[in-house]
Amino acid sequence: MKLNCNKNELYRLISLAERSTSKNPTLPTLSSVLLKTGKNQLSVISTNLEVGFEGNLSAKVEKEGEALPPIKTLISILYSIPDEEITLENQNNNLKITSKTSTSKIKCLSVEEFPVIPKIKKEKFFSIHQDDLTQALKNTIPAASLTHTKPELASIYIYSQGKFPITFVATDSFRLSEHKTSLNFPSLSILLPQKSAQEITRIFEDSAGDIDVIFNNNQIVFQNRNISFLSRLTEGSFPEYQTIIPKSFETQVVVEKNSILGSTRAAGVFSSKLSEITLSVKAEEGNLIVKSSSPDTGEYEAISTAKISGQDVEANFNYHYLLEALQLISGPKVFLGFNGAQKAVLVKGMDESGYIHLVMPMRGV
Repeated sequence: MKLNCNKNELYRLISLAERSTSKNPTLPTLSSVLLKTGKNQLSVISTNLEVGFEGNLSAKVEKEGEALPPIKTLISILYSIPDEEITLENQNNNLKITSKTSTSKIKCLSVEEFPVIPKIKKEKFFSIHQDDLTQALKNTIPAASLTHTKPELASIYIYSQGKFPITFVATDSFRLSEHKTSLNFPSLSILLPQKSAQEITRIFEDSAGDIDVIFNNNQIVFQNRNISFLSRLTEGSFPEYQTIIPKSFETQVVVEKNSILGSTRAAGVFSSKLSEITLSVKAEEGNLIVKSSSPDTGEYEAISTAKISGQDVEANFNYHYLLEALQLISGPKVFLGFNGAQKAVLVKGMDESGYIHLVMPMRGV
């Protein structure tokens, strides 16, 4: 193998590929990256057996071949090279990297030991714009569970049926996020692991255009012209959640996003060890009050003018959950829908119909 390529482009792909590797000492190939030449291109491939990454970049290939260098060593060498153009050459199972100012030789592993990454037939698939995909995932990832006691709750549920649009949902039982896209698919039910969802946002957030989503019963691939990311799917069934989304509210509040976001963030400084803050709605005065207190830090209270209809209500919420819901709203105004102090508050942008967030109150505090 011998080729010339752009160092910066290679470094970017290697950095993305590293996140799909493993530090398993019994399988050193999983902490390595496969470099493989094609027609006028170099492919960068990595896997930890749960996910697989493949990225392609343009290259001037003089001699085709493959190499399997340790990825951390390769990243360190590429980072240290100031020049843009480099030459890669496989010599006696060593990867020689040459630039205008330096030469390095990295001892490689046997290419034959690298596992085969499965290919999925393009039978079940849909295409979604990069912006829509990454936004849907960013809106739902925070609500997924961080523990794997119930794997289906540590996943993003992607589904559609008939005329119902492709919808992304996540819940950890304390909050729920739902993001509806404008796309339709005849019948779709997928549980995407949260870690894979996070990687997809990192990999594709700077790209442009459509992404093909190809899947079967066990695996899913997200790909565009230059990058492909494969993941296993979570087994199990997502809970029936639609019935818990309220259709009407006893109390409705519309408030400026910056006002409640700033108040919530500040209240978090004074929240208790349970991260508790209080929302108090005063309908007659037209005020939304955010307050918190802690014996260690003190007390906080902020009053925001709001458009309110319905009854007064006061409820306690986890500061982190409420803050994350508010941060994901893109518009200038926030809608809060309450049905008493013991039921979830619905949070959404006043002018946003596709995304909602439910936050359960903290009880017995």
